Amino acid sequence: MRKKSFLVLIILTFVLEGVIAGILLYRSRDIEQDTVAINDCIKVIEENFGQNDKYLTTRSYSLIDMDGKLLYKNAENISTSVNEAVKNNDTILDVKQGDKVVGKVLFHNDTQDRIEKNQRAIAITILVISAVQAAIIIAYVIYLKKTIVKPFDELSGFAERVAGGNLDIPLPMDKKHTFGAFTEAFDIMRDEIKKSRAAEKAANDAKKEMVAKLSHDIKTPVASIKSASEFGYELAKDEKVKERFNLINFKADELTVLVDNLFQSSVHEATVITVSPRENDSSTVKDAVLHADYLKRAGDFTIPECKVFTDKLRLQQAFDNVFINSYKYADTEIKVDAKLEGEYLKVSIRDFGPGVTDEEVAVLKEKYKRGKNSEGKDGAGIGLYLASYFLKEMDGDILITNEEPGLQVLFLIRTV
Repeated sequence: MRKKSFLVLIILTFVLEGVIAGILLYRSRDIEQDTVAINDCIKVIEENFGQNDKYLTTRSYSLIDMDGKLLYKNAENISTSVNEAVKNNDTILDVKQGDKVVGKVLFHNDTQDRIEKNQRAIAITILVISAVQAAIIIAYVIYLKKTIVKPFDELSGFAERVAGGNLDIPLPMDKKHTFGAFTEAFDIMRDEIKKSRAAEKAANDAKKEMVAKLSHDIKTPVASIKSASEFGYELAKDEKVKERFNLINFKADELTVLVDNLFQSSVHEATVITVSPRENDSSTVKDAVLHADYLKRAGDFTIPECKVFTDKLRLQQAFDNVFINSYKYADTEIKVDAKLEGEYLKVSIRDFGPGVTDEEVAVLKEKYKRGKNSEGKDGAGIGLYLASYFLKEMDGDILITNEEPGLQVLFLIRTV
């Protein structure tokens, strides 16, 4: 209501200003000598001519005789001769006594004076109304600042606090101004976000607790598997059987480390997987490939001797993921090649399956991306993502390319 009142007042002052100025301008348009007043003045002068030097009249004039001699004037700075009267555009009339002209009256032309007076009145009127308008506008600006600008500033500060995670300070509400309901809605949003975050934290805590319990529970059967594999290794006579038991024992150790990582992640709320590379012999790369290829699909291969910058556990996980994908999606023989080139030991893992499309190759290293050949097969689409992540953390990378036939994953392992 206040906002409407201010607007109505401003509009009314503009209308009033226009009306008054129009009236004054209209009056000044036709300002001229008042002929009725002049005629009345002539009558008074003719009736009293020669009897009194002071003739009662409201007009400014001078009186001269027929010889041009000044007989009387009732104001300063007016014409006293016919020539002056002509120059000043005064009104010149004869004074008669009967039919005889006995003198002349020179009525002062005050049209310009009245025009100037009218203009001053217009200027003063406009000035006064403009001052009133300015006062109303200033009051309106103060009102807008209090009812609109200030609430918006408070909303801005509130939004910054919410973005920074501070959900405890409520937004002050004033239902008297326009944005009262608006600010109330924002504070309701803050309250709902706070509740949502509390529920999310409770769910995450429950999930972490469950993961921690499962991690702890998994350790027992893993320890049993490891113990059984060690016992079987000691009893086995055949070298191939020993090799199988040794592989079981190795994988049990790897699984133990992974379970420990999972447990630590759930307890300490780790947001990334830790990779700790250091200098190792290239023989660790060959061991990782051999352990990953548990179905023995790869033939003989050699790894050049060098020093590599690796985290043995994470490198093993990367090779495991690549070989598992090959087993699952290609189900063919696997060719392993390795060579030193520049700063890298390059190890290629290639299968001879159908491969994927060129469009799919570009996204296979992204999280949760899988090729069309994965339909109907288990998987989450994070194996190659993790392999790429691990290698990048070791200053390397993996490159995926289509071959004819098959798919190749090239490991770039930095040398030292």
